[in-house]
Amino acid sequence: MLVVCSQLMERQADDVNALLDIGTLLQNFGFLSLASECFSRVRSLAGDDLRPVVNLANLARERGAHADARCLYAELLARRPDQPVIRRNALVSLEYDPDVSDAERLAGAKAWGEWAIGRAGGRRARPFLRPLTDGRPLRVGYVSADFCQHTVGLFVKDVLKSHDPSRVNAFAYSAGQVADWVTDEIRAACQFRAVASLTDVDLAGRIRQDEIDVLVDLSGHTAGSRLTVFAYRPAPVQVSWLGYFATTGLACMDAVLLDEWHDSPGTEAQFVESVVDLPGGRFCYTPVPWAAAVAPAPVAARGYVTFGCFNNTAKLNQGVFDLWARILAAVPDARLVLKWRNFNDEALRQSVRENFARRGIMPERIELRGPSFHVDLLKEYADIDVALDTFPFAGGLTSCEALWMGVPVVTWPQRRVVSRQTFAFLSAIGLPELAAEDADGYARIAVELARDRARLAALRSGMRKRMAASSLMDVGGFTRQLEQCLIGLYQEVNTRENRCAMDRPKILLNVGAGHPASGAKVPQAFQAPEWREVRLDIDPANEPDILGSMTDMSGLADGSVDAVYSSHNIEHLYPDEVPLALREFLRVLRPEGFAVVTCPDLQEAARMIAEDRLMEVAYSSPGGPVTPFDIVYSHRNFTGRDKPFMAHHCGFTLTVLLGTLKANGFVAAAGKRRPAAFDLWVVATKAPMAEEKLRELAESVLPR
Repeated sequence: MLVVCSQLMERQADDVNALLDIGTLLQNFGFLSLASECFSRVRSLAGDDLRPVVNLANLARERGAHADARCLYAELLARRPDQPVIRRNALVSLEYDPDVSDAERLAGAKAWGEWAIGRAGGRRARPFLRPLTDGRPLRVGYVSADFCQHTVGLFVKDVLKSHDPSRVNAFAYSAGQVADWVTDEIRAACQFRAVASLTDVDLAGRIRQDEIDVLVDLSGHTAGSRLTVFAYRPAPVQVSWLGYFATTGLACMDAVLLDEWHDSPGTEAQFVESVVDLPGGRFCYTPVPWAAAVAPAPVAARGYVTFGCFNNTAKLNQGVFDLWARILAAVPDARLVLKWRNFNDEALRQSVRENFARRGIMPERIELRGPSFHVDLLKEYADIDVALDTFPFAGGLTSCEALWMGVPVVTWPQRRVVSRQTFAFLSAIGLPELAAEDADGYARIAVELARDRARLAALRSGMRKRMAASSLMDVGGFTRQLEQCLIGLYQEVNTRENRCAMDRPKILLNVGAGHPASGAKVPQAFQAPEWREVRLDIDPANEPDILGSMTDMSGLADGSVDAVYSSHNIEHLYPDEVPLALREFLRVLRPEGFAVVTCPDLQEAARMIAEDRLMEVAYSSPGGPVTPFDIVYSHRNFTGRDKPFMAHHCGFTLTVLLGTLKANGFVAAAGKRRPAAFDLWVVATKAPMAEEKLRELAESVLPR
């Protein structure tokens, strides 16, 4: 492969796109130096192209050169502050970097959250929370790009398969490009949506259409994330779980799901979300079916202990090298095996050996292994006696797999949530003593294990039984607790929102409000103190609160207004757009909400037209005299080629308007004609209403 790629690099020496493809291929196979050559060449050929800089920043992170990665990401953010992938990668990089403070990471996440909300059009009201009455299951949507043989997919697939359909109706929104056996199992376990091709707006719309109660993000800021969709608030309750290890930074994210082991003192201050602890742990592990049987501890045959770590090289740093070298110095005959795909790269291998050599550890004691198929990787734990965890970014699935293969893992949980993953696993299986409080404790635990062969043998032989009996592998129990947590969170938010609703003013959405200086007023009933007007208009010159159209009011959340007032707007729509607008009215209305619609009365205009009085004045308005011609086609004083949205494209009689409202989802409707004013007025409700109550409502909101 290296020979082929080198030849291609020479042949395509000036082809920017070809070099980027070759570099990406090399990077994916762990040949970092050649990949860097490709990206550096592209950078010299196309200085304005940021793609090679993004890749060079990612390469720096994978080499553990976090200061270099920080500098490159800073350059990228300065040049393209609104590029989603750049912003996302920069945040993830901070989690690997041991020299970045909690305050810096939190500030970066909050800045991202404000950016995402601004990009989505500003802060949005919470959609209506439908009560869980009559045994209705909670509709839970899981969003991820990793519903495949990835850490997230492997952790979540059996949870999705174990959901009780009487409690949870599960949806998976798959934003990834990879489909495999894990994808197939997830697809069979729930309502599966392939959404990689959808825009954020379209995906938010699909989630609303599915009436999701709780939307769960499983990616955070990792590759392929659709976290920006959450800024549109498509679901009434939004939660972060599993696939990320820090705050999302999104103020509209209600909770992050952790556990007592990840949630150390001060953790709440690192999150904009509320921290909710799952009783049995944050993760639930199911081993892959091809995991080999546990092999005997290799120390018995070799006579010396072998430490090992199969974690991502991005997790390596000078602090890790310091502590591992200290352990190797204390156990002079021990060896250390490191394995990751990036050890295909000779320069990285040499750098790691030099790091240990500077600390007095001879290179021959360090074995560096490249990638292998998963089944073979698991077999290689037969060569490891004790696994050494990285810090501050600890192992996740890697630690679970080491334990399942019988290898005890020594870890050092710190303040960052991501540093406490292995500690959580060890605590769940009853081995918290393998977690250190400080560097001295880490070294002591590792050295004592290396010297106690009997304990190593006992741990190895009993590890699978210990894990299988623990909460870490109790899929059914974990899923029940997750369900109860999500249901409880939904009910808690519902109760809080209802309590707040008792104190808030009612919201009137004035659709097509026009300019405040026009003098147009809402009906008298809505001018009372208990009502607050929110103005929506298609024309930015009218300075609306929300810029939008009748057919797309995505700036408003589901169930966020108490009444919709639409005065002389519906006639501007084409006939096929009318149902779209009425569905939007229904979507934004609360269950007890209603709409007031007024428009020209074509029946009265037709009377004058039948009398050949098309251009005579029918009535006078603040905008000038109005003729039947204006009523049918549009008011000539306001319509022009620069404002095509002011033209009339349909019209109604009272009977047709009432029928149209009912045909498109409104349950009850009543209205009146005002012949002298040449207009129609109708009130329509979202929920059923008795005739007497409907009459009272009409009398209170329609003009006399």
